[in-house]
Amino acid sequence: MIQPPEEPGQVRLDRGRARKTGAVATAVALAFLWVAAGASRSVVFPPTSLAGALVRETPGDVATFFIELLGHWALRLTTVAALAGAVLVGAEALVRTARRDRLRPWLAGAVLGIASAAAAAVEPSTRMSAPAMGAVLVVAAALYALLAGHLYGRTHDDARVGAGELDLGRRRVLQLGSGGALALAVGGGVVGWFLRRMGGPDRNVPIGEPIAPATLPPRGSFPEVAGHTEEVTSAADHYVVDVNLIRPTVEVDGWTLTVDGEVEAPLELTFEGMQADFDLVEDYSVLTCISNEVGGPLVGHSAWRGVRLADVLDRVTPRSSTVDVVFRAADGYTDSIPLEVAQDPAVILAIAQNGEPLTRDHGFPCRVRIPAIYGMKNVKWVQAIEVVDVDYKGYWMRRGWSDRAVVKTQSRIDVVGGDEGPVAGAQTWIAGVAWAGDRGVSAVEVSTDGGGTWNEAELKEPINDEVSWRLWAYRWTPERAGDVVVMCRAVDGTGEVQDPTVTAPHPAGAGGYHSVTASVA
Repeated sequence: MIQPPEEPGQVRLDRGRARKTGAVATAVALAFLWVAAGASRSVVFPPTSLAGALVRETPGDVATFFIELLGHWALRLTTVAALAGAVLVGAEALVRTARRDRLRPWLAGAVLGIASAAAAAVEPSTRMSAPAMGAVLVVAAALYALLAGHLYGRTHDDARVGAGELDLGRRRVLQLGSGGALALAVGGGVVGWFLRRMGGPDRNVPIGEPIAPATLPPRGSFPEVAGHTEEVTSAADHYVVDVNLIRPTVEVDGWTLTVDGEVEAPLELTFEGMQADFDLVEDYSVLTCISNEVGGPLVGHSAWRGVRLADVLDRVTPRSSTVDVVFRAADGYTDSIPLEVAQDPAVILAIAQNGEPLTRDHGFPCRVRIPAIYGMKNVKWVQAIEVVDVDYKGYWMRRGWSDRAVVKTQSRIDVVGGDEGPVAGAQTWIAGVAWAGDRGVSAVEVSTDGGGTWNEAELKEPINDEVSWRLWAYRWTPERAGDVVVMCRAVDGTGEVQDPTVTAPHPAGAGGYHSVTASVA
């Protein structure tokens, strides 16, 4: 095919260079959006809003496959993919909107702005302000267009140099511009990260005193073992797992909790009103993730303060047709529990952890705390409760995870022999922790021969007999050098021994004994 002759002075579009320029301009625009989203609670970050929507709508089999394959890296890699996809779209937009070998960065910026608005619109959080979001997107689109046009060098000077060629000075300008743009993108990302870490909701809110504060009871002596789990888990050290790429920020001002559905008297509560209308209770309990592996770290034990869900339900009077109580969160997440579980006095709408208002990561201003059930049903950022006459399937239930989600009896080894490791003929400690939902722990046994024989460990008296975990320790004197397989198993408060059957976390929680191979010197 014969190519038409170029007009004098015309410069053919260098698509490769245009894509690189578009990628750099997109990175800078994204950095600006990231900073804006971190600085303002009325602005969201479009790539992660879209990625979050895709995560929420991912079919169950697919979601489960990636969770089992990648664990909690699945969400992190989704975030990376969202950002990489945004950069690629921005790079391609600059090329696709070109006409007659001339870039039209303002058109590309407008297209990207509209696409970003559509992505932001799927954000389930109610915090986003359309005017604020629109203004930020206009600035981001303009920033993209100005930078793309400048970096590509659309001036007539390029034509004088010759088609497809840049002089050394222009190359240096492009390199400096690209480097500066990338530095701005990276710097903006870092600033945005710090803004998010330092930001969050205003947690300077009133927390009332419970009718019976949770305190550490006087107990007998228990060995102090270096490396042993702390009995009380701080909010900072407590595990955090949810479906969000960016966790929602919910302010007490404007927050209400609605309770409706199959009830006689629907109710709406404010943060202060909930504390004024109902008794505050507090106790220590375990919270663990259903995706926790045997011996894993996704478990914590804190003092939770709030109002009994049963008291709230009594006020609204569920109808006789009620089957489930559904919790709806500010991030769009939903889950449910049967009415009989919801009426257990141990189930509370928590507003404080260890005497302080909840953190954003743990569900500020209000979350559900259900000791008997895995964490996925302990919904965070709860803003609505609906009483329904059907067996409601929540986010993870629709993806094949257990609807009952009852916490299994589990035990974990934290320490075998201390920092120096076990030495033949020398006394040392094996220590860990055990929990069993709301059934309590009555005994822990330890094996130092791979399960051939078992010996009872010493237990620390629990803070709460039923819903607390128990620290355990076993005094051990290895007989000879070599590798030793150490195992543990717990007995719950009903006398049921921990199930040795090895199971994956999906669909109802991991099972089996935790084992550690120790090298005896």
